[in-house]
Amino acid sequence: MLKTLLHFSRWLAVVTLFLAIGGHWALLQTVAWASMIVDYSRTAALTVAVEKTFDGQHPCAICNVIQKGKQSEKKREAVQPIKKIELFDQRIAEFVYPATNPSLVVTSGFFGEARKEAPLVPPPRVA
Repeated sequence: MLKTLLHFSRWLAVVTLFLAIGGHWALLQTVAWASMIVDYSRTAALTVAVEKTFDGQHPCAICNVIQKGKQSEKKREAVQPIKKIELFDQRIAEFVYPATNPSLVVTSGFFGEARKEAPLVPPPRVA
């Protein structure tokens, strides 16, 4: 069971990557070219059929659908804005700065009081 699940997950990853890089368009285009060569070779020589297939002047219905699909993908990619990932809530990151007027700053006894007298010179020694 585990081996089958691992095998399935690998194939799923390959198919997902194939679709993400646009492999489906390449596959459809290959099918379209093959069908065009077969169709054109019914009425002309093989070299003429290959030339008409790849000259770009004679697109088939599948080629037109593929072209429209690629263009619509490009438009969707251009319209989508880049989303920024926010790791922190910006409302919490606001800072409150102290007032610039010192008379408005409230001090508490938590920080201790400043000494009013200068320290003794030289400092006292413990005997």
